[in-house]
Amino acid sequence: MSTQGSKHDPYILDSDDEGSESGGYEYDLAVDEAEEPKVITIDDNDELEPSVPTPSKNSYWRVPSPKPFKRAPPIELPSVKEGSLEYDFTIEVGDAVELRDSAVRSSDVLHSGDFLYVTAIWRNLETDEVKLRGYRMRRTKYHGQVFDWKLNELVMLLETSEDDPRPAFEQGQVDIPVTDIVKKRMCVLTNKAYPFQSFRLTQSWADLKGMTKEEAKKKIFYEGQLVCRWVHICIVNENGKTYSGEARGLYSRECVGEPHAPGPSRVSISRENSITIDDDDDLIIVSKREAVRAGKKRQRSDSNAKTGGTPSKRRAPAHQKKKKKYTLGDVFCGAGGASEGARQAGLLVKWGLDHDENAIVAYGANFATANIYQLDAHNFPPPDAPKESLKVDILHLSPPCKYWSPAHTRPGQNDQANYEAIFTVGAILSELKPRIATLEQTFGLATSREHQRNFRQLKNDIIKAGYDLRYTIEDMSAFGLPQQRKRLLIIAARRGTPLPPFPKPTHGPRGSGLKRFVSVFDALEPLRRLAARNHHDTYHQPLLRRPINKEPYNPHTSFLKGCVTVSGGENHHYSGKRRYTARELSLLQSFPYGYHFTGTHGEAVKQIGNAYPPVMAAAVFKMIIRILEALDEGWIGPEDDLTRLTELFQDMQIGSPGSASRPSSRRTPYFPSTPMKKSIWSKITDIEPSAPKYKRQTCPSLSSLWDGVGSKGSLVSYTSRKSSEQLTDAEKLELAEACGEVIELD
Repeated sequence: MSTQGSKHDPYILDSDDEGSESGGYEYDLAVDEAEEPKVITIDDNDELEPSVPTPSKNSYWRVPSPKPFKRAPPIELPSVKEGSLEYDFTIEVGDAVELRDSAVRSSDVLHSGDFLYVTAIWRNLETDEVKLRGYRMRRTKYHGQVFDWKLNELVMLLETSEDDPRPAFEQGQVDIPVTDIVKKRMCVLTNKAYPFQSFRLTQSWADLKGMTKEEAKKKIFYEGQLVCRWVHICIVNENGKTYSGEARGLYSRECVGEPHAPGPSRVSISRENSITIDDDDDLIIVSKREAVRAGKKRQRSDSNAKTGGTPSKRRAPAHQKKKKKYTLGDVFCGAGGASEGARQAGLLVKWGLDHDENAIVAYGANFATANIYQLDAHNFPPPDAPKESLKVDILHLSPPCKYWSPAHTRPGQNDQANYEAIFTVGAILSELKPRIATLEQTFGLATSREHQRNFRQLKNDIIKAGYDLRYTIEDMSAFGLPQQRKRLLIIAARRGTPLPPFPKPTHGPRGSGLKRFVSVFDALEPLRRLAARNHHDTYHQPLLRRPINKEPYNPHTSFLKGCVTVSGGENHHYSGKRRYTARELSLLQSFPYGYHFTGTHGEAVKQIGNAYPPVMAAAVFKMIIRILEALDEGWIGPEDDLTRLTELFQDMQIGSPGSASRPSSRRTPYFPSTPMKKSIWSKITDIEPSAPKYKRQTCPSLSSLWDGVGSKGSLVSYTSRKSSEQLTDAEKLELAEACGEVIELD
């Protein structure tokens, strides 16, 4: 199988976009120089977790203070809405306007500013200032290589706040002063596949008669119909940084119809010939009927993905149904971290792929019923494998991350292979067509300036394969991992399948309402509980580890001091006297006790360090399973808003996702509240101590009245017990008061 990495250079830019970086046309994860990790030199066989700035303890855990909505606040007095605006032309709600281009560009190329789809017009009665509110749209060519560069194709840009509960299409609107408006444009918001609704099918070709190719392209660029099929949602945290987002096609409910525009919006299909202008400057005379037939064929093939409606929802059945076992394929599986998480989540692991011999042998030892393929991803699928055997519901991919790591500071011998591996993702998705795909990578791919174009190219490959996607950078300690491991996670859903949200954190600080963070001591508990089995474990021989002299730390109140890497990382045992064994590292990476590894001790450590922690994988896969079950049972539709999934299921009076027979609960374990937040880049490794176990207070034992043994077995001087006849009046009164038999009367 040929890969996309070999077909194109992801660094190539069109000449029209030479000024995009300086002109502010990029729309990616924010990268702050102050947040970039320090440089650490490593060799090709090592991967160190980069050091990042450490905030003060006061800023490590904090309860966010309530803040007013800053994005698209409600229009209230002294501002009022207006139905239309008389400018140089009439502007109404539903119109699209072109905005001034603030970028400095060469005069010999076609260029334009952004566009605004108007949703409201409002005037401040005190200042008489008039602004337009709406959705900002941008040419796909000015947005990097996230979406295909097609003439007059736009992408909607929505910037949302992490702590704002409003829908993205509400808070993502922007307010633009009328002085920034250039002119009205004809624009359509559609969820139909390209080329439907584009100028190729709607342009009045008689207007282009007698023009050269360059003249026709210029006229279409400045006057032709615009089409927006895509939306890119950028989620901004409270510090103004963007570590999460969503890139997908518009849903049918988001396509508000064709706006008002001057001139005809359609032409008769009776025209025999037309001019097709592609972005590669090819000029082709084609039949209009042929273009329409091609479009209809594509529409039929994508009908499931681009449906305008949603399946009718029904309530959960009263009887318990046998749940379907969803299947998983694991590309770049290594020893099987993702597959282990999938197994814990309830998936059937069908097959795994990796080129490393030791890793694939370990994988086979842990997943005896799964097919294993030891080959390079560039050669996948194998020619002798039946296509049906490779078909899965969920596909996971963890391409090698060394090249993209912020700790990669000098060339390594495997750089080229590691670089090319990530560009097999789109080709594999196109070949296998799973319903859901997940991807795990180092966060450096998304945050490093050097790799931003590659990250955009990866998103483009996934979108071109027919998928919508969302991405985020997660600190896995919030899901039960005893280390502050930051990773880029991507969930992609084939169009026609709902795009699952990421799971909510399950662990947090005291006061968050979540479970306590998992400490080093907690993670190593199986070794203490099963100590008798450890003597024969070749991967846990602590006495054979080379002695060292490091500063000890308290394992009860600490995360791992660094992340587990292919060499174990800069981690030492909490005693300070040795390094961790491979078995200890596997537990700290959330593998179950007894998981099989192969090769030498160093090879086992490499397999552990390369793994996707099963605890994080399980959390993601559980969420995906719930969404697929809900869709297959008809509880939700392919375009339902799943960011508020709990409320959605409560409204339909069904159980939590994945629980068909249980009644709806007002509080579900899937979406816990998280009033306290943790900085994703914090390197503070302290965990608050476990809550003290207070001794239960009991009533004083009657035996203590006779100097006997205390209620908790404490030894006191003992004398023979007195009978009631031997008690003095004072002792009788004390005994009666202790038994509640004394009643005081006025």
